[in-house]
Amino acid sequence: MSAPRRNGQLSSCEPCRKSKLRCDHSTPICKRCERRGKSDLCIYHPAPLTKPREPGQILKASKKPTNSQPLLCAKTISVTHLGSSASVSLLGAAQFPGFSKRHLSGSGFLGPTSYSSFFSNELELGGRSSLSHPDTPIDPQRVTQGAQVLALLEHLELYEQLHETRSKFVPGWLLGPPMLRELIARLKASYQNAVAGSENKYIRLLDLSRVLFKNTVIPIQTKSSMNLSDYLAQFTLRWDMIGLVFAMAGAVSFQVPHQDLDKTLKDFPGTTKEGLRQIAVHATEACLQFCNDLGIISDPLGWMMVQHTIFLSALHGSCGDPNGTSDHRTWQMLGEVTTLVFALGLHQPSADGDIPFFLGEIRKRCMVAAYALDKDIATCLGRPPRICWRYCNIQFPLDISYDELVAEPEVREAALQRLDATGWNIDGRLDKGSRVRGSLIASLFRESVLEVSLSHELDGLEQRVLEVCRRSDDYRSGLPEFLQWTDDKEDSSLASLHLEFSYHQFLLLQTLCKRTGKGLELLMRTSTDIITLLLKMVSMQSRLGLVPPHVIWDLCYIGLPVAGVLSIELLRQSQTESLTLLATASPPFPRSEIIQKLSVFLAQFDTFVPQNEGDYEFCNRGQKVISQALDRVLSGASSTIDASNAILPNGTTLGDDMEFMAFLENFDWEQEVRLTFG
Repeated sequence: MSAPRRNGQLSSCEPCRKSKLRCDHSTPICKRCERRGKSDLCIYHPAPLTKPREPGQILKASKKPTNSQPLLCAKTISVTHLGSSASVSLLGAAQFPGFSKRHLSGSGFLGPTSYSSFFSNELELGGRSSLSHPDTPIDPQRVTQGAQVLALLEHLELYEQLHETRSKFVPGWLLGPPMLRELIARLKASYQNAVAGSENKYIRLLDLSRVLFKNTVIPIQTKSSMNLSDYLAQFTLRWDMIGLVFAMAGAVSFQVPHQDLDKTLKDFPGTTKEGLRQIAVHATEACLQFCNDLGIISDPLGWMMVQHTIFLSALHGSCGDPNGTSDHRTWQMLGEVTTLVFALGLHQPSADGDIPFFLGEIRKRCMVAAYALDKDIATCLGRPPRICWRYCNIQFPLDISYDELVAEPEVREAALQRLDATGWNIDGRLDKGSRVRGSLIASLFRESVLEVSLSHELDGLEQRVLEVCRRSDDYRSGLPEFLQWTDDKEDSSLASLHLEFSYHQFLLLQTLCKRTGKGLELLMRTSTDIITLLLKMVSMQSRLGLVPPHVIWDLCYIGLPVAGVLSIELLRQSQTESLTLLATASPPFPRSEIIQKLSVFLAQFDTFVPQNEGDYEFCNRGQKVISQALDRVLSGASSTIDASNAILPNGTTLGDDMEFMAFLENFDWEQEVRLTFG
């Protein structure tokens, strides 16, 4: 019989209690669970509503509950596949002894106005190390959660294949293939050593979890003589490194072509991309929570946060659901990234640190990634950026490949000799560090665009718009020859960089046109050029057999608002004869050309944009708005598309063309779509 509770009643087993079924209270397994095939789940909890359960413990009438550490049965955390229903039971919030102040877990980088500068320079905390105290108490429940996360490392081969697949298309410039290969190889060896020859794998994972908690609170000490292997050999078994692997796996699932992702997953039966992403987001957030509880800051934590922000922006989007409820998880995570890069001092790099060459360059790239993310998400939300150039000393990473970045000194020096005075490679290669440098350039001008667009000052607006456009054109023309875009080139990465400059001009001219009514002709010309380039990018990638995700993102998050502006003007030009007559006095409006380009754009959008990901619903609404505008222009009658389903809430319908055009002009394309940092 089971043990009695305080009220004298016999305890019910957990399956019967949760299913509200009558338990016969037999031990070790009740007869009802035997009949239902739930013998492995049949346990008796001493106080099911007040304490974490201990599935491994079978209670008897003569045995009192002990205060031993709560454990989860290994069966509850074993993961044989990552299907759409896969999940990680990571428990609730851990119960910590108290809210005591963490030792040395504080500010990291302290600038010249900080309190320490008034007393002694010796009070600086050396912000780029992991700051914590080795005696930080570790909660047993967190150790249990950690073991559950570590159980997911059995799928390291899948994560490795995903990274290899991505590197064939777009090698990462923050954490490139050499680092990820060695990191995953070391984690594989550690995981296999931990579980090999054990009948109870979960007990071994609990021990490994404790090791990781102890390692994570130890400050990271670096030396300039370190190579990549030395660095990873000391710092692989940390929660920030484990979380980085899961964050990368989640982000990569959006960064490889869908057909290649499906092909990779076929090698792992029962695995789906939905299950993979669910596992990745839960595991990464658990590792983030571990690091937060321990109060540490570190370089790997920054890498994990950046990758997780990219992952969340693709998974949840930045704008919310179609009903207008904002999903602010991406924005919230961006705030965490911003806090960390300032705490690490990445915005004010020090030249006298005893750090290896590769780590200094990775820090530059991490700062660029955070800065670019900040500008992209701030643009889509119409909010002020969190990281401002004027308060930072953001340095350009060198235009060398990741293999050269982590290579031996003689190889690295040979690569440095192939750079010009401004840091660009003299070989005209786009596959080295030009992408990260291009991202920084684009983000710098995006901040200028935001400064003009978000300002409420109308005085001198036209001059400010023209000044930013002039500086952007001057900088673009001053780039090396191999970064100059011409119509005879076929590189989509180069086209994307050129597209960024054009989009900045579009945003500025749109602001000018909305607020002053000026610049319409130049806005239309810029919009037409952008749509033309986008269609060319899709065309040349289709000839190669695939359209990579970064081109699809450009199609959505740049192309859609530009197409919206063109459709507005197209509808306006079609309204009255007076506008048509007016157009003959100035350069004629290319009505036929724009109709053709918008029609092709909508077809490409419908073909290549993945459904049910990120901000797809918002993008889909914008697509339907443009389609409805085209229908009205071509048919001369109200569109056959149901406007209440496509664009308007509460069953509201649109009447004549003038009413629809008024709605179309107020459709905020900048808020309805987002920009994604790739």
